[in-house]
Formats: sequence, C-alpha cells, structure tokens
Amino acid sequence: MKNLDFDKYYEAPEPGRRERAYGWATAIGLQDVDGLKPSQYLINTAKRHIEGEISQEDARRLVDEYYETKEGHDLPSDVQEADKVSARMIAVINSPTFNFSVAYYLGLHRQIFDGVFKFAGEIRSVELTKREWVLNGDSVQYTPSCMIKDTLEYVFDRERKFKYKGLSEDRFVEHFTAFISGIWQIHPFREGNTRTAALFAIKYLRSRGYSVTNDLFAEKSWYFRNALVRANYENDRLGVEKTQLPLEEFFKVLIYGDEIELHNRFLRIGQEYGTTTAKAIADLHRHDDVVNRPDVGINRRNDGINSSNDVINDVVNGVIKFTEKEEIAVKALVRDPRLSAARLADLIGVKQRQAQRIITSLKNKAGLKRRGARKNGEWYFEGAAK
Repeated sequence: MKNLDFDKYYEAPEPGRRERAYGWATAIGLQDVDGLKPSQYLINTAKRHIEGEISQEDARRLVDEYYETKEGHDLPSDVQEADKVSARMIAVINSPTFNFSVAYYLGLHRQIFDGVFKFAGEIRSVELTKREWVLNGDSVQYTPSCMIKDTLEYVFDRERKFKYKGLSEDRFVEHFTAFISGIWQIHPFREGNTRTAALFAIKYLRSRGYSVTNDLFAEKSWYFRNALVRANYENDRLGVEKTQLPLEEFFKVLIYGDEIELHNRFLRIGQEYGTTTAKAIADLHRHDDVVNRPDVGINRRNDGINSSNDVINDVVNGVIKFTEKEEIAVKALVRDPRLSAARLADLIGVKQRQAQRIITSLKNKAGLKRRGARKNGEWYFEGAAK
C-alpha cells in the first residue's frame, strides 16, 4: 500500500527491522482483498513496532484498547476489522512455527480473526455466494457446507503424499497453485478465506525452504484474490473455463522473482488478458468464435483477403516474426476489429503512442489495414508482407 511509508525500513541495516516492516506491509496489504483500509493509528503503531519501541504483543494490545476509546469506537467497523486483523496477522507472519494439517489451517483462521469474528476458526454451516467484480457480478460455486471437512481432509492428504523433489520451476508452480486454489475454492469459513489462504501459502512455502518475500502480497493482494476467482470459475453459456495461469504467474513472481506484469483489469471476464506469453492468449481466448470459426467476421477467403485464421496461424507457427506485444495486438484486433488505438493500448498494457507503433508494424508485417469511417471503421488483414 502506497501510504504506509515503510520503504525506508526495507533498506535498514538491521535484519529484524526489515522483516518487521515487510511483515506489517503484508498484514496491512492483505486487508485489501476485502476492500478494507487501516486507520492511521494502526500504521503509526506498526511503525513503533518496526522501530523496536514496542513488542508485537504490545502492538496488538494497543490496537484492541484503541477501539475501546471513543475515538476508535467512532471509526467504521471495516476499519476496525482491518486494524485488528493486521495486528493479529503480524504474529503469524513473524513466527517460524508451521504444521501441515487441517487443524493448523482452522487454527490459523482462529488466530488471525480472534476477537473479530464470533465464528473464528469454525467451519461454516451456511452456503455462500459472493458477487465478484472480476466476474461482472457473478459468483464462484463453493463447496457445500456439509462437505467442507471431508473435502479439506482429502485435499490435504493428497498434497501430503505429493513429491515435489525433482520438479521444474514451472511444474512446481503449477502444482502449488492448484493446491492453494483448491483450498480457497472450498471456502471453509464464512469470512476471511482469502486472507487465510494467503498466509498459509507464505508459511507453507517457507516450510519447504523458499525464502519468499511478502511485499508482493502487500502490493497485489487484490490481484491474488481475482486470480483465485478466475481459477475457480466456469460458465458454459458464456464460454468461460477455469484458468489457473494468472495465479501461476503471481506465484512465479513471488517465488522466483519473475518479471511479469500483474494487472487486475486483464482478469475481468470479457477483457483481454495482458500477459506476455502466447500460452495465456490461447488459454483465455480458445473460445473466441472469430478465431475458431473462419466463416465469422469481415475476413473471408472468398474476399481474396487473408482470413483471421490465416493470421492467427502465422502467429502460432512463427511464419511471421511478431513481438510478444504484437501477438497480443493481433489476437485483440481479430477478436474485435472495431478497436480504437486507445482501447488497444489499454488491452495490451502500453501507452497509446506505443500502440500506434505496433499498429504500424502490423501494417508492414501482416498487411493490417483499416476501412470505413474513422469512428466506425474496422481493421482487417490483407496479403501479409513476405
């Protein structure tokens, strides 16, 4: 979170101060998965702990006592939740203890939501639906409450038996992502599932020897939640399947420090996904009617013009050497021939001037042309240059 002003502590010579700063940044940042923002009192208390003036136990006590005062009592309930949960999370983040079990997972929820939710640590007995921005208001289907305990035991038992030794980085991330995503889809608790899953993921990775930093959760907690949603949502009517790739990319950045841009706007149903890999494009657009049906769209073989499929095939087969941004642009223009340069820039995550350069390059490489009026015209591919 940009308003924390913790950056100065990240370069501190004392390792303990750096660790406390990262821990607080994570604890506070994770509240953003539910749109919760902390109070200035919590931030000031965190700084006192980071600087060694008070202990983490003192920090929690001071936060709890603050909400017994009139000043604290007058703050909105969501701010109180953000403050109290952050002050409890820091103890978990800084603790070396970990146990791979369902009991530990339930206990983790109890520890971080103690005194916040009456049902802290308890498996929910009600059914849930949650309107998600990334799904345009739709909800993921969670595990029925009557099956939660058995499903959790099954998922943990299967993970306990899995052998990570010898796996490539990609294979490790793929399996780890599927496991964390599976726990989250069960949604064992009435509230606090994403924050619990995130903390468990950090603790589990550390237990396996990965020295993960926590600042990514602080900066990209909402992306983490949206990626979990996309990994567990499918809709046959809309032609949307589950896609684990965004969550895999999050963990690649977290675990291995891969340089991948993580943008929420590309996760929303109906939007281009702005990854720089061709695999992501294929995963998220394999249902695109324009790509899959050569008889749809303005480009038809009997026009004497390259069909959309011809251009897509050139991308896949490497007939034309496109940059990664150009590949994304080709897919976007095939999918929606009426795209403006400004909209194209937004979809592929570049400035409009760079989008104009990409368009010029595609004109030379793939015969990209435009016909019709300036506002209502359409893009099409004609006789690619050889």
